[in-house]
Amino acid sequence: MKKEIRDNQAIYENPLNFEQVYRRLVPTSPERHFLDPAYGSKVVLPTAGGGRGTYEAIHAARTLEDGTVVITFYAPDAKRVEVAGIGGSMQGRYDLEKWEDGYWKAEIKDIRSGFHYCVFIVDGVLTFNPTMPFGFGNSYVMNYFEVPEEDDFYLLKDVPHGAVRMEIMKSEMCGRWRNLYVYTPKDYDKTDKRYPVLYILHGGGENEIGWFWEGKLNYIADNLLASGEMEPMLIVAASFTAPREVGDNLFENVSFPEVISKEIVPFIDENYRTIADRRGRCIAGLSAGGGTSRQIISLHPEVFANLGQFSSGGGFPVEGITTAQAPTGFGPPGATPMDKVYAALFTSPEEYNERFDLTFITCGTDDGRHDFTSAQVAELREKGYNVEYACYPGYHEWDVWRYSARDLMKRLFKK
Repeated sequence: MKKEIRDNQAIYENPLNFEQVYRRLVPTSPERHFLDPAYGSKVVLPTAGGGRGTYEAIHAARTLEDGTVVITFYAPDAKRVEVAGIGGSMQGRYDLEKWEDGYWKAEIKDIRSGFHYCVFIVDGVLTFNPTMPFGFGNSYVMNYFEVPEEDDFYLLKDVPHGAVRMEIMKSEMCGRWRNLYVYTPKDYDKTDKRYPVLYILHGGGENEIGWFWEGKLNYIADNLLASGEMEPMLIVAASFTAPREVGDNLFENVSFPEVISKEIVPFIDENYRTIADRRGRCIAGLSAGGGTSRQIISLHPEVFANLGQFSSGGGFPVEGITTAQAPTGFGPPGATPMDKVYAALFTSPEEYNERFDLTFITCGTDDGRHDFTSAQVAELREKGYNVEYACYPGYHEWDVWRYSARDLMKRLFKK
C-alpha cells in the first residue's frame, strides 16, 4: 500500500482533532495523571509532541504495507484488553497482548479495507481508546479507525478546497435551534454565481456531523471539482431528527419532511446564493436517512426533483411491481401510510420521468438489502421508470456510502 495513501491526514482526522491524536503515553511525574475509568489506576497524561523536537507516535490503529492492522491500547495495570468491531467488515472480538511501556498490541490480518467503528474492553469493562479518533455512530460516541484502500477519491489532496460552515437556525416547528453544516466550493465568496444544492442526511444513530467527518464529503467534492467530474454545488448536512419539547424533559419528533421543506430549504435559500428551484435541489441520505429522503421527495415533489438513496432498499410500493416490499427485518411489514403517496408518483413512467430528473439508489454487495433492492430497481427500469442502481463491495458502512455520494454528485445537475 502506498505511503501517501496510508498516511493521508484524512484517514486520521476526527471531529476533535485535525492533526493526528497519536501521542505516546509515557510517565513524566507522579503529579500529572488522571483516573482511567476502565480499571481505576493512575495513568500519566501524554506530553510528547507538544513542544519542539522529534517524537515517535504510537498509533492506536495503523495499517502496514501488507494490510495487517496494528492496534494498541495503553493499560499498564490491565489483565486483559480486547477490541471488537460492531459487525460488517470487522466482525469478532480480538485479544491484545502485553507489549512494552504499559501498552498492549494486536496485529490483525482479517480486517477488510474501509471505515470501522470499534469498542475496547479492558478487564471486562467497555471503554474508549483516548488516542484513537472519535465519532458518533450507533447512537453512541465511539472510536473508529480506517484501513485505507488504493482508491483515493475521498482523501485530502493538493487541490483547491471549499469551506464547511456551521449554521445555527431557529426552528419554529420544533421550538428549538438546529445545526446545519454547509459546504461551499472554493471561490464561493468571490463570485455572484448561484448554485444548486444537495441536501444530505445521515443514518440511524448518527447525526449531521457524519457526512463531513466520517464520510469525508467535502474532500470528495473538492476532488471531483478539481477533476471536472462534478458540477459546482452547495452541500447541506442536517439531522433528520426533529425533537419538540412537549413536557419537562419529554420530547416528540415532529415531521422532518415538513421541517426541511418549510424551514431548512427557505433558510438556505435566504442566506446563500442558491438556484431556488426544485430542479436545483437534491435530497439524499444513507440507510434511515435514505428512507427519509424517499419520503421527503414523495411528500414534497414541488421542492425536490432529485433523489439519492443509499443502502435503504427500493421501497416504492407501486401497483404491478412484484418486488416492491422488503423482506421481514428490512422495513415495516405490510402497507404503510406512505403507500398511497408513492403510488400517486408512479402513475406512469412518462409522468415520473418528467417530474424527477434523477433517482439514484445504491447498496453494498454484502448488505442484506442488496438482492431485493437491485431486483426492485430492475423491475422499475424494465417498466420504463428512470431509476438508476449502483452497488459497491462492502457492508452497511461508510466506505459504501462514500462511493454512493461520489457517484451521485457526478450525476447531479448536469445541463
